[in-house]
Amino acid sequence: MEQIRRLGDLYAAQWEIVRHWRHGRRAQLRRVVISFAVGLIALWFTAWIVPGLAITRPLATIAAVVVVCGLNLLVRPLLVVIVAGRSVVGIGLLAVVFQVLVFMVLDKLVPGVTLANGVVDALLASLVFALTNTVLSSLVQLGDEQSYYQALARALAGRRRDVVRTDEPGLVVIQIDGLSYDVLAHSMRAGRTPTMASWVRSGSHRLGHWEALLPSSTPASQSGILHGSNDGVPNFRWWDKARSRLVVVTHPEDATEIEAHHSTGAGLLSPGGTSINNLFTGDAARSFLVMSTIKVPGRGLGDSEAFGLFFLSPYSCFNMLARFLGEVAKEVWQARRAAAAGLEPRLDRGFPYPWLRALTNVVLRTLGTSLVIGEMMRGTPVVYIDYTDYDEISHHTGPERPESLDALDGVDRELGRLALAAADAARPYRFVVVADHGQTLSTTFLQRYGVRLEDVVRSLMDGQASVVAATVQVEGWGPLNALVSELARTRGITGGVARLLSRRHVRAGFGPSAVRAPAGQETSPDAARDGDVDVPPADLVVAAGGNLAHVYFNASAERLLLEDLERLHPGLAAGLAGHPGIGVVLVRSRDHGLVALGGDGTRYVDEGRVEGVDPLAVYEGNALAAVRRLDQLAHVGDLIVISVYDPETWQVAAFEELVGAHGGLGGPQTRPFLLHPADWRLDLAPLVGAPMVHQQLRRWMEHELGMTFPTGRPAAAAPEGTGEQDAQATGAGQPPEAAAASTRASA
Repeated sequence: MEQIRRLGDLYAAQWEIVRHWRHGRRAQLRRVVISFAVGLIALWFTAWIVPGLAITRPLATIAAVVVVCGLNLLVRPLLVVIVAGRSVVGIGLLAVVFQVLVFMVLDKLVPGVTLANGVVDALLASLVFALTNTVLSSLVQLGDEQSYYQALARALAGRRRDVVRTDEPGLVVIQIDGLSYDVLAHSMRAGRTPTMASWVRSGSHRLGHWEALLPSSTPASQSGILHGSNDGVPNFRWWDKARSRLVVVTHPEDATEIEAHHSTGAGLLSPGGTSINNLFTGDAARSFLVMSTIKVPGRGLGDSEAFGLFFLSPYSCFNMLARFLGEVAKEVWQARRAAAAGLEPRLDRGFPYPWLRALTNVVLRTLGTSLVIGEMMRGTPVVYIDYTDYDEISHHTGPERPESLDALDGVDRELGRLALAAADAARPYRFVVVADHGQTLSTTFLQRYGVRLEDVVRSLMDGQASVVAATVQVEGWGPLNALVSELARTRGITGGVARLLSRRHVRAGFGPSAVRAPAGQETSPDAARDGDVDVPPADLVVAAGGNLAHVYFNASAERLLLEDLERLHPGLAAGLAGHPGIGVVLVRSRDHGLVALGGDGTRYVDEGRVEGVDPLAVYEGNALAAVRRLDQLAHVGDLIVISVYDPETWQVAAFEELVGAHGGLGGPQTRPFLLHPADWRLDLAPLVGAPMVHQQLRRWMEHELGMTFPTGRPAAAAPEGTGEQDAQATGAGQPPEAAAASTRASA
């Protein structure tokens, strides 16, 4: 019965689209004519390229295009709807097999069309025809949101039995990962990001910014925005002394544990919302590609029909393949061009980065948008998605380089698609666009000084210490890890292939499981934790995130104080602070409280005095409040190191190999943007810290959209050293006047 209902919905939706084409009859006719002309040209080109395909009669080409279009319009969607929800790989294979069958049918049904070698020629012809059709359609803009297949996908999503149709407005929150206010404002002035720029010019939206405290990274910001708390998240990764293991937020088990410490059941998405491509759920009812629920049964992609809707178009998979390979080729060419021009700073952008870039810029971007549109057609009250494209490319090229800005324009186009789709949604939607942090240009610590941070610390310990260092950039592997891990939980071919890839991924040492031990030993935190390999305890652990690093000495299970460090390693803290690549070293003293050591002076933070030059002054903004808050978190290092920052060039010296860095202080990395409806009052300004962004979004949802939140339950026991102190340090939970008084926020 369910299959019969789906088929009825399919043909009813097609009939409605034909009868009520939203762009008018003239536009409908124009599109049919152009599509048919594109098909003719693509088939002529295919016959010219494929030796085994011959078209011997003039009218045979026209007849063949009619047959291809008819089968794609009437039969192909039927098969996709039947298979949808069973196997993602199955749908993809069906898309390819059906196109092959179409060309084999042409040989039988259309006089004048012959295939010399049967299946082989049909396969080659289907690939050439689909790719040619994709390219030509892009040139004449047939692949946009006004296409028939996009309209059909939206119509079918709107026919789900769980659709909530209402006049009450919903909210879509789009996070553009790593985009600072400075870069976005400049892009708008330069004529880029036309969708967001038009929103600002028209007066529908207002562009502002908020200030990210330490660490200025996705885990802390997303936890704060989605759950209202980011206590106990001192970095992208950190060392848990009590359990002697590295915690990495892109490990599903760690993300699940972190969310448990912050979730009260009343997060930002608790009013029946959906979380897409995030680290945490925000207590959403549904989550797709979310790190904290990857291994939770019943959550994730699973049987999502979004895949089926994506494959409704006969050219979707070929379009994605063409764009994927094009992105890889573009990255190789751009990397060589940058090297030939002697552009600095720059990184080696060889394998596997081009493939990761294509994954985030093409596959995950397209899939994410499809999932959001599906939720909008469903009438989901609030949706939160993270686009990681810009952040990933900026890490490797720089936040204002052409490659990064092109990626930003690509995300902006997705916003335009979402805005167009909103016209067909089950409820009206408002849009808020936000960043979790910015990025600051970096000539890395290793590039500048020829050594890594862990090597410097080790040399100050007589050079004999064993070291475990987590300084390899792993953030970009998070989306791939999420996608493969979720697909591994699905049924059939999809799950089997994904599980195989996942096992090889870990064995090869790629991705978020891989950390680097400069002393000559490679180790994996997952392997050490699970007991797969014997990893001896190290004397020193360095965990870096951008230009912020935590340094742990395993001489004690507790955080070492300055006096203890001086006894164990005399002069180490001062020697580290005196290195030209280090701006400030934070350490807690038994006699003086929090101390910020610099090369030319010391700030006694808790005592409110400075000797010599204040090492925090160069970072500006809320640097003082930021270091106070970070010092109070659990699992911070015995020493906390922030690299040097040059305010004239806006450059830091990242401890990871990143051209665009974030995590610490200095430059735009602490100035993410917030783009919100102009008629919504920003009543918590200045927004200092991610928890205040959560509060502001929640107020808008309650007061402007009429949403209600469930009564929160107590979160799981948080690690020692977090909680009320952190709220006081950041201003989170305080009235805006108190928050402003406790920090020096920029306008």
